[in-house]
This record gives sequence, structure tokens and C-alpha cells, in this order.
Amino acid sequence: MGDTNTIFKTFINQKDYDGGITRSELKQSKSFDELWKLSSNENILGPSPKAMKAIVDNISNLHEYGFRDDALLKDAICKATPIFTPQTIFTANGGSEILELITRAFLTPGLECIISTPTFIAYKNLIESEGAVVVDVPLEPVNYTLDVEAILNAITPNTRIIFITNPNNPTGTYTNKEKMDALINSVPNHVVVVYDEVYYHFSDALDYPRAIDYINQGKNVIGVHSFSKSYGLAGIRLGYGIATKKITAYIENIQRPFMINTLSQVAGIAALGDFDHLKKTVDLIKTEKEWLYKEFENLGINYWPTQTNFIFLDPPMDLHLFTNKLLEFGVMVRPCDKFGAPNGVRITIGNRKANTVLMKGLSSIYK
Repeated sequence: MGDTNTIFKTFINQKDYDGGITRSELKQSKSFDELWKLSSNENILGPSPKAMKAIVDNISNLHEYGFRDDALLKDAICKATPIFTPQTIFTANGGSEILELITRAFLTPGLECIISTPTFIAYKNLIESEGAVVVDVPLEPVNYTLDVEAILNAITPNTRIIFITNPNNPTGTYTNKEKMDALINSVPNHVVVVYDEVYYHFSDALDYPRAIDYINQGKNVIGVHSFSKSYGLAGIRLGYGIATKKITAYIENIQRPFMINTLSQVAGIAALGDFDHLKKTVDLIKTEKEWLYKEFENLGINYWPTQTNFIFLDPPMDLHLFTNKLLEFGVMVRPCDKFGAPNGVRITIGNRKANTVLMKGLSSIYK
């Protein structure tokens, strides 16, 4: 064990991931006639009705311990996505805990991890919490895709993990199969690629690559999935990873027993079987993003086409002034300076009513 003063200093300097403010927190400081939360990429249709019923049906059993393991959840995942197998899946309390399990499994102080900003800032927090070193290889400017050559040049004998978000958060852009193949096929065996694809349901690009494509080739790739976005279950905290059998078994050895609670498991299993709700969600996003593109173009708004359920744009004024002006219209959006985009804003795609209010606010800014 190291010197306690050094350990305490490490934790004092470590900044926790700063998630988006909740609706209730904002209402405590200011009153709104109507508040549209377009800041955290949640499903505006809400959770699956089947998931809600499963929760209600199991509330009376909370005095008893839940499932002995996650076998039924894994079976449901495989039924919904037949290209997966139970032996290649490990589960946890949300995508963030999947990431935490990975960093615990592969990192020790002094090792290195590559990230590409702007990106999900929790990667940096988790890397540093294990005493490892963050190596930032920024996304290519303008199109916000991975700089494959620069990433490969940044790999050293101490590199253990490369974090990739595809489609990317917060830009909504994606790196195509040709570039991803070039990266993953060139990564040395001592490096694990964490392929965060929590927004994959919304991607309709024909050349969008999936993590399972590389896992089936035996590559050291871990796909990260969440129930928080397309399934509308952000509040129950449920996620899973996919990897080779070898990597999956290794990570499962460090998991705690009874890790996922009863309500989360039954809700997740039910949501996986609610294909109608998933389709409605994906269809809504596709329709509304096209509507927003046209509205943005009419106002001359600089935005990036998205493969996710949010749109990234570059506002014409100070970042926080911009977000506060939209808040005057009851619209919450996410400033992305902490993601590594000093003047970028991420806006969740809502339903037509929410998007109409958003455009009213944007029209007042861009007039």
C-alpha cells in the first residue's frame, strides 16, 4: 500500500463525472410553466410500457433477495440480438459501471489509456481513479472522426486501453468501417479497445461498424451497451458489455454478487422484448432529426449530421449565455466544454412539441 498522504491527495484531486442537471433540481431554483429536458439524451417517449408493468408486478417481492445471477437477463439480450451469446456478455448497473469494471480489470498506476476528445468525460475520471495516465488524441477537426494514424502512433508498451465512442458523444458523428478496420487490425495484443456503442440503435449509416464484428474475429474489443437511451430506462441503471469469452470470464471474476437489483432486471428483460416501443423510438428520432435539419438550415445554424438521438452544434455566442437563453424558453440543453468541445452544445432530439419550442428559442437567438 502506498503512502496515505499520496493516496488522499489523489482522491482529493480526482473530479467526479459531472452529469447533467435533473429536471427537479432545476425547478428548485427557477419556476417554469413547461420544461423540456433536451440535455441528457433520454428517451422522450419514456420507458417501455412492458418494462413499467414488470416493475409494478415485482414491487411486492422486494423483501426477498432477487435473482441469483444474471442468466435470465443474458438470455433476453441474446433473444433480442441473436448474434450475441451468453458467454460473451457481462452485466452491470449502467454503462458507466461497465466502464468501471473494465478499468478495474485492466489498469494499474502508471499504465496509459488513449481517449479522443471531444468525448464522454467519464473515461478520464475512471482512468485517473485507477492511477493510470490519460493520453488524449483529439478527433480529427471539422468532421469529428477518429484520427487513426495519430492513435496508432500514440500507443506505447504502457498502453492498455483505447476508448472509442461510436457514434460519438457529444458530436453525434461516427467513424466508418474502413477507418475502424484500419485501427483495430493494427492495435497490438497488449491493448484492449473499449468500443462504446450505446447509441447504435439510432445509426442508419450503411458503413457503420459494430463491436461484435471485431469480437467475432477474436479481437481484444469490448462493446459497451446501455438501457438508458433507446430503451428509456436511464433511471434504473442497467447496462452490459460484450467481448470474447476469455475477456468476459476475466471481468466477471471481479464482479460483486447480487450486483443488479430485481426491478432493474425485470424491467430490462421486459424492455428487450418490447420491439414496438423500440421501433417507435427509433422512428421518432429519424423523423424529427430530419425536421430539425431543415429548420436549422433555414436559420443558418452550424450543426453536424448525427447518427444518434442528439444533435451537436456550434452556437454563435458564449456557450453558457446560449444555454441560458434557451432556458428562458424552458429548454434544457447540454454545454460540452467539459467534453473537450469549448464552444459546442449537445441537444437531444425531442418530439415535435419539444422541438417546436426549441426552434422558437433558437429563432430568437439567430434572428
